[in-house]
Amino acid sequence: MQAFNIKVAGRVAGATERELRHWDAKGIVKPSISQASGRGSRRLYSFLDLIQARAAKQLRASGLSLQRLRKALQVLREHPEEVRHPLAELCLVTDGKTVFRVTDDPKVWEEIRKTGQLVSALAIKPLRDYVRDHLAERVRQVKETVEVAGRKYAVVVQADVVDGGFIAECPALRGCVTDGETPEEALRNIRDAIEDWRHAGRSRHLAKAQ
Repeated sequence: MQAFNIKVAGRVAGATERELRHWDAKGIVKPSISQASGRGSRRLYSFLDLIQARAAKQLRASGLSLQRLRKALQVLREHPEEVRHPLAELCLVTDGKTVFRVTDDPKVWEEIRKTGQLVSALAIKPLRDYVRDHLAERVRQVKETVEVAGRKYAVVVQADVVDGGFIAECPALRGCVTDGETPEEALRNIRDAIEDWRHAGRSRHLAKAQ
C-alpha cells in the first residue's frame, strides 16, 4: 500500500498541515497507515485518506459543521471500494442535518427533497480522479525492457496509487497492461500479458483473412 506524508496530503487536499493535524485530533481525517506518536514520528496517509481529506476541505468550505463533516466522511469510509472505483453518478449530498449517499435511485432523491433544503453535494468520481491524477504525476516511473518470443519490448512500471501494488504497461501494445504486488511480479506478469496480446493479435489477423 502506498503511503503519503502530511506534505503530500496537504497539497492534494488543498489544506494546510495545521488543518490536517486539527482534523486528525478531532477524528475527522486520521492517517490510517501511521499516526503521529511522539517526537520524530510521521503521519502517513493512504489513498483513501487523501480522498477523505480533499472531500473534507470541499465540504468544510460549503459551510458543513465539523459534526456533519465527520458523519459525511464516515459514509466514505464505510464504502472504500465504491470510493476507489466510483460509479459516475455516485455523490454525497447533505441538507446540513442528514448525509445521503446517492446514485441514481429516485427514492433517495425523493427523501432528499422531503428534507426541504440541499446544502451541498459532492460528486465522488471527479474527487477520486483528481487525487489519483495528482498523485500519479509524482509517482516515479521505471523503464524496463523485457524479451518475449525473441523480441524486446519497452515496459513502464510504476506504483498503483489507487489499489496498491505496481502496474506494468507496454506502451507499444495498446491496452497491454497488468499489475503485481511487487515491481518484479508486475514485470513477470507483463511478459504473459504481451504473449496474450500477441496471440490475440494473431487470432484477429487469421479471422480477417478467412
